[in-house]
Amino acid sequence: MVLTDYILWHYTVAPGSILEILHNYLIGTWHRFLIRRHLHTLFAPWHRMSPSLLGGSTSIGNRLGDWITGIYLRFLAALIRLSIILAGLFVELIIILCFTALLILWLLWPLILVFSIFKSLTFLA
Repeated sequence: MVLTDYILWHYTVAPGSILEILHNYLIGTWHRFLIRRHLHTLFAPWHRMSPSLLGGSTSIGNRLGDWITGIYLRFLAALIRLSIILAGLFVELIIILCFTALLILWLLWPLILVFSIFKSLTFLA
């Protein structure tokens, strides 16, 4: 009775729980790296820094310099945000691979145990 309950739990309830834990880890990683927010603000200035805050007069040369600096700051911010997004996606891929390996080992563990017991019995005989 206990063995059948365990086998039933091992192959029906536990894999669903493992997948639920995987889902929670993926959501947590998604929020930890702020992937959605970084995608929405990919080309926004870094920390709301704009060239006009750096000071200067309003001549055409200064405006052109501010415009070029603004493009540079947006490009730099996009590179930083893109690297954070890629790092987050890489961590999510690692989590998926680890949980896939865990799930496969979980499903094969009783078979490995039975095989090991029979193999050890052949060494004793």
